[in-house]
Amino acid sequence: MSIKSVLLAIIAGDGDKPRGAIDYAISLAAEHGAHLSVIVGAIKVPVVVYSGVAEVQAIVTDENDSRTHNADDLCESVRGLARTAGVAASVEVVTDAIDPLFGRIGKRARLHDIAVCGRPRPSDVWATELAETLLLSSGRPAILAPDDFDASRSSNAVVIAWDGSAVAARAIGGAMPFIDKAGQVEIVSVLGDRHADDIVAGADLAPMLAHHGVKVTVTNLPYSRNVGKTIVEHAQNVRAGMIVMGAYAHSRLKQMVLGGTTTTMLQYSSVPILMAH
Repeated sequence: MSIKSVLLAIIAGDGDKPRGAIDYAISLAAEHGAHLSVIVGAIKVPVVVYSGVAEVQAIVTDENDSRTHNADDLCESVRGLARTAGVAASVEVVTDAIDPLFGRIGKRARLHDIAVCGRPRPSDVWATELAETLLLSSGRPAILAPDDFDASRSSNAVVIAWDGSAVAARAIGGAMPFIDKAGQVEIVSVLGDRHADDIVAGADLAPMLAHHGVKVTVTNLPYSRNVGKTIVEHAQNVRAGMIVMGAYAHSRLKQMVLGGTTTTMLQYSSVPILMAH
Protein backbone atom coordinates (compact mmCIF):
# COMPACT_ATOMS: atom_id res chain seq x y z
CA MET A 1 0.00 0.00 0.00
CA SER A 2 1.25 3.46 -0.86
CA ILE A 3 0.36 6.66 0.94
CA LYS A 4 -1.20 9.22 -1.40
CA SER A 5 -3.56 11.13 0.88
CA VAL A 6 -2.74 12.38 4.38
CA LEU A 7 -5.14 14.08 6.78
CA LEU A 8 -3.76 16.45 9.40
CA ALA A 9 -6.32 17.17 12.12
CA ILE A 10 -5.92 20.06 14.54
CA ILE A 11 -8.19 21.66 17.12
CA ALA A 12 -7.57 25.38 17.42
CA GLY A 13 -7.37 26.41 21.06
CA ASP A 14 -5.59 28.53 23.60
CA GLY A 15 -2.59 26.22 23.90
CA ASP A 16 0.45 26.01 21.68
CA LYS A 17 -0.21 24.70 18.19
CA PRO A 18 0.91 21.06 17.68
CA ARG A 19 4.02 21.93 15.69
CA GLY A 20 5.28 18.34 15.86
CA ALA A 21 2.15 17.03 14.12
CA ILE A 22 2.22 19.82 11.55
CA ASP A 23 5.87 19.23 10.66
CA TYR A 24 5.42 15.46 10.61
CA ALA A 25 2.36 15.55 8.35
CA ILE A 26 4.02 17.90 5.88
CA SER A 27 7.22 15.85 5.76
CA LEU A 28 5.19 12.63 5.38
CA ALA A 29 3.25 14.07 2.44
CA ALA A 30 6.46 15.35 0.85
CA GLU A 31 8.24 12.00 1.23
CA HIS A 32 5.41 10.02 -0.36
CA GLY A 33 4.32 12.59 -2.93
CA ALA A 34 0.92 12.63 -1.23
CA HIS A 35 -1.81 15.24 -1.08
CA LEU A 36 -2.21 16.82 2.35
CA SER A 37 -5.67 17.68 3.65
CA VAL A 38 -5.73 19.87 6.75
CA ILE A 39 -8.83 20.24 8.87
CA VAL A 40 -8.70 22.79 11.69
CA GLY A 41 -11.57 22.48 14.12
CA ALA A 42 -12.96 25.43 16.07
CA ILE A 43 -15.24 24.31 18.89
CA LYS A 44 -18.34 26.44 18.95
CA VAL A 45 -19.79 27.45 22.30
CA PRO A 46 -23.59 27.11 22.11
CA VAL A 47 -25.61 30.28 22.59
CA VAL A 48 -28.41 29.84 25.12
CA VAL A 49 -31.39 31.81 23.92
CA TYR A 50 -33.79 33.06 26.55
CA SER A 51 -34.68 36.44 28.00
CA GLY A 52 -32.34 38.44 30.16
CA VAL A 53 -29.02 37.07 28.91
CA ALA A 54 -28.11 39.50 26.15
CA GLU A 55 -24.73 40.19 27.74
CA VAL A 56 -23.97 36.47 28.00
CA GLN A 57 -24.92 35.95 24.38
CA ALA A 58 -22.60 38.77 23.34
CA ILE A 59 -19.71 37.21 25.28
CA VAL A 60 -20.35 33.80 23.70
CA THR A 61 -20.55 35.34 20.23
CA ASP A 62 -17.23 37.14 20.76
CA GLU A 63 -15.65 33.91 22.02
CA ASN A 64 -16.83 31.98 18.97
CA ASP A 65 -15.57 34.71 16.66
CA SER A 66 -12.19 34.59 18.41
CA ARG A 67 -11.96 30.81 18.05
CA THR A 68 -12.79 31.01 14.34
CA HIS A 69 -10.20 33.75 13.89
CA ASN A 70 -7.55 31.63 15.64
CA ALA A 71 -8.44 28.68 13.41
CA ASP A 72 -8.13 30.87 10.31
CA ASP A 73 -4.69 32.06 11.43
CA LEU A 74 -3.59 28.47 12.06
CA CYS A 75 -4.81 27.47 8.60
CA GLU A 76 -2.76 30.20 6.97
CA SER A 77 0.32 29.14 8.94
CA VAL A 78 0.00 25.48 7.89
CA ARG A 79 -0.75 26.45 4.29
CA GLY A 80 2.44 28.52 4.18
CA LEU A 81 4.57 25.73 5.66
CA ALA A 82 3.18 23.23 3.16
CA ARG A 83 3.80 25.60 0.26
CA THR A 84 7.40 26.10 1.36
CA ALA A 85 7.88 22.31 1.45
CA GLY A 86 6.40 21.92 -2.01
CA VAL A 87 3.41 19.95 -0.74
CA ALA A 88 -0.01 20.27 -2.35
CA ALA A 89 -2.44 20.98 0.48
CA SER A 90 -6.10 21.81 0.97
CA VAL A 91 -6.89 23.56 4.23
CA GLU A 92 -10.30 23.94 5.82
CA VAL A 93 -11.75 25.37 9.03
CA VAL A 94 -14.69 23.47 10.52
CA THR A 95 -16.74 25.16 13.22
CA ASP A 96 -19.32 23.24 15.23
CA ALA A 97 -20.33 22.12 18.71
CA ILE A 98 -18.12 19.52 20.39
CA ASP A 99 -19.81 16.24 19.43
CA PRO A 100 -20.72 17.15 15.83
CA LEU A 101 -17.26 18.62 15.26
CA PHE A 102 -15.37 15.52 16.32
CA GLY A 103 -17.86 13.36 14.45
CA ARG A 104 -17.13 15.28 11.25
CA ILE A 105 -13.41 14.90 11.75
CA GLY A 106 -13.76 11.14 12.22
CA LYS A 107 -15.80 10.83 9.03
CA ARG A 108 -13.29 12.94 7.08
CA ALA A 109 -10.42 10.72 8.22
CA ARG A 110 -12.12 7.70 6.61
CA LEU A 111 -11.47 9.28 3.22
CA HIS A 112 -7.67 9.31 3.58
CA ASP A 113 -4.90 6.72 3.65
CA ILE A 114 -3.66 7.88 7.03
CA ALA A 115 -4.35 10.57 9.63
CA VAL A 116 -1.92 12.61 11.71
CA CYS A 117 -2.56 14.52 14.93
CA GLY A 118 -0.58 15.75 17.89
CA ARG A 119 0.16 13.60 20.90
CA PRO A 120 -2.19 14.43 23.80
CA ARG A 121 -0.77 17.20 25.97
CA PRO A 122 -1.78 18.42 29.44
CA SER A 123 -1.97 21.98 28.11
CA ASP A 124 -4.51 21.02 25.43
CA VAL A 125 -7.76 19.61 26.81
CA TRP A 126 -9.04 18.55 23.39
CA ALA A 127 -5.91 16.74 22.21
CA THR A 128 -6.93 13.43 23.80
CA GLU A 129 -10.45 13.71 22.39
CA LEU A 130 -9.03 14.28 18.91
CA ALA A 131 -6.67 11.30 19.17
CA GLU A 132 -9.47 9.02 20.38
CA THR A 133 -11.73 10.20 17.55
CA LEU A 134 -9.17 9.36 14.88
CA LEU A 135 -8.32 6.01 16.44
CA LEU A 136 -11.82 4.80 17.24
CA SER A 137 -14.01 6.40 14.58
CA SER A 138 -12.01 6.60 11.37
CA GLY A 139 -11.21 2.98 10.53
CA ARG A 140 -7.82 4.23 9.36
CA PRO A 141 -4.37 4.12 10.95
CA ALA A 142 -3.39 7.27 12.77
CA ILE A 143 0.02 8.69 13.63
CA LEU A 144 0.35 10.66 16.85
CA ALA A 145 3.35 12.95 16.63
CA PRO A 146 4.99 14.42 19.75
CA ASP A 147 6.28 17.99 19.74
CA ASP A 148 9.70 16.97 21.06
CA PHE A 149 10.48 14.38 18.38
CA ASP A 150 13.84 15.05 16.73
CA ALA A 151 14.10 13.18 13.44
CA SER A 152 17.80 14.05 13.14
CA ARG A 153 18.54 12.07 16.33
CA SER A 154 16.45 9.04 15.41
CA SER A 155 17.05 6.13 13.08
CA ASN A 156 14.74 4.70 10.44
CA ALA A 157 14.08 1.72 12.72
CA VAL A 158 10.49 0.71 13.45
CA VAL A 159 9.53 -0.84 16.79
CA ILE A 160 6.40 -3.01 16.72
CA ALA A 161 4.70 -3.35 20.09
CA TRP A 162 3.44 -6.89 19.59
CA ASP A 163 1.03 -8.76 21.84
CA GLY A 164 -0.26 -11.22 19.26
CA SER A 165 -3.68 -9.56 19.06
CA ALA A 166 -5.86 -8.76 16.06
CA VAL A 167 -5.58 -5.01 16.66
CA ALA A 168 -1.78 -5.27 16.69
CA ALA A 169 -1.92 -7.14 13.38
CA ARG A 170 -4.22 -4.45 11.98
CA ALA A 171 -1.72 -1.77 13.01
CA ILE A 172 1.07 -3.63 11.22
CA GLY A 173 -1.05 -3.66 8.07
CA GLY A 174 -1.46 0.11 8.27
CA ALA A 175 2.26 0.55 8.90
CA MET A 176 3.51 -1.46 5.91
CA PRO A 177 4.56 1.63 3.89
CA PHE A 178 6.91 2.50 6.76
CA ILE A 179 7.99 -1.07 7.47
CA ASP A 180 8.93 -1.61 3.81
CA LYS A 181 11.30 1.39 3.98
CA ALA A 182 12.71 0.67 7.44
CA GLY A 183 16.34 -0.23 7.87
CA GLN A 184 15.47 -2.28 10.94
CA VAL A 185 12.21 -3.68 12.31
CA GLU A 186 12.14 -4.85 15.92
CA ILE A 187 9.24 -6.88 17.24
CA VAL A 188 8.94 -6.11 20.94
CA SER A 189 6.79 -8.09 23.35
CA VAL A 190 6.41 -7.69 27.10
CA LEU A 191 6.42 -11.17 28.64
CA GLY A 192 3.43 -12.00 30.79
CA ASP A 193 1.36 -9.06 29.60
CA ARG A 194 -1.41 -11.26 28.20
CA HIS A 195 -2.37 -14.87 28.80
CA ALA A 196 -4.84 -15.66 26.01
CA ASP A 197 -4.48 -19.00 24.26
CA ASP A 198 -4.62 -17.45 20.78
CA ILE A 199 -1.53 -15.23 21.19
CA VAL A 200 0.86 -15.34 18.24
CA ALA A 201 4.51 -15.12 19.32
CA GLY A 202 6.77 -12.44 17.91
CA ALA A 203 9.08 -15.11 16.52
CA ASP A 204 6.16 -16.42 14.43
CA LEU A 205 5.49 -12.93 13.07
CA ALA A 206 9.10 -12.29 12.04
CA PRO A 207 9.15 -14.44 8.86
CA MET A 208 6.17 -12.55 7.40
CA LEU A 209 7.95 -9.24 7.84
CA ALA A 210 11.23 -10.67 6.57
CA HIS A 211 9.49 -11.50 3.29
CA HIS A 212 9.25 -7.75 2.77
CA GLY A 213 13.01 -7.58 2.55
CA VAL A 214 13.65 -5.84 5.87
CA LYS A 215 15.92 -6.88 8.70
CA VAL A 216 13.81 -8.19 11.57
CA THR A 217 14.74 -8.88 15.18
CA VAL A 218 12.61 -10.13 18.07
CA THR A 219 12.95 -8.77 21.60
CA ASN A 220 11.12 -10.03 24.69
CA LEU A 221 11.11 -7.55 27.55
CA PRO A 222 10.50 -8.58 31.17
CA TYR A 223 7.02 -8.03 32.53
CA SER A 224 6.28 -4.65 34.06
CA ARG A 225 3.13 -3.26 35.66
CA ASN A 226 3.46 -0.31 33.29
CA VAL A 227 3.68 -2.02 29.92
CA GLY A 228 3.27 1.19 27.95
CA LYS A 229 6.15 2.92 29.69
CA THR A 230 8.38 -0.14 29.22
CA ILE A 231 7.79 -0.10 25.47
CA VAL A 232 8.24 3.66 25.18
CA GLU A 233 11.53 3.63 27.07
CA HIS A 234 12.85 0.79 24.92
CA ALA A 235 11.91 2.59 21.69
CA GLN A 236 13.62 5.74 22.91
CA ASN A 237 16.75 3.83 23.92
CA VAL A 238 17.13 2.30 20.44
CA ARG A 239 16.39 5.69 18.81
CA ALA A 240 13.42 4.31 16.89
CA GLY A 241 11.76 6.53 14.32
CA MET A 242 8.31 5.02 14.91
CA ILE A 243 6.35 2.76 17.24
CA VAL A 244 3.57 0.61 15.78
CA MET A 245 0.85 -0.74 18.04
CA GLY A 246 -2.83 -1.59 18.23
CA ALA A 247 -5.14 0.75 20.15
CA TYR A 248 -7.39 -0.80 22.74
CA ALA A 249 -10.64 0.78 23.87
CA HIS A 250 -13.08 -0.06 26.64
CA SER A 251 -16.65 1.04 27.07
CA ARG A 252 -17.44 3.18 30.11
CA LEU A 253 -21.16 4.01 30.16
CA LYS A 254 -21.71 5.57 26.72
CA GLN A 255 -18.20 6.96 26.33
CA MET A 256 -15.37 5.15 24.57
CA VAL A 257 -12.11 5.51 26.46
CA LEU A 258 -8.72 4.15 25.57
CA GLY A 259 -7.17 1.34 27.59
CA GLY A 260 -4.32 1.79 30.08
CA THR A 261 -1.40 0.76 27.88
CA THR A 262 -2.67 2.86 24.98
CA THR A 263 -3.16 5.90 27.21
CA THR A 264 0.35 5.59 28.64
CA MET A 265 1.85 5.37 25.16
CA LEU A 266 -0.03 8.47 24.03
CA GLN A 267 0.98 10.52 27.05
CA TYR A 268 4.67 9.70 27.38
CA SER A 269 6.17 8.71 24.05
CA SER A 270 8.64 11.09 22.43
CA VAL A 271 8.56 8.81 19.36
CA PRO A 272 5.76 9.05 16.76
CA ILE A 273 3.23 6.25 17.28
CA LEU A 274 1.23 4.65 14.49
CA MET A 275 -1.91 3.09 15.92
CA ALA A 276 -4.94 1.28 14.55
CA HIS A 277 -8.07 0.01 16.26
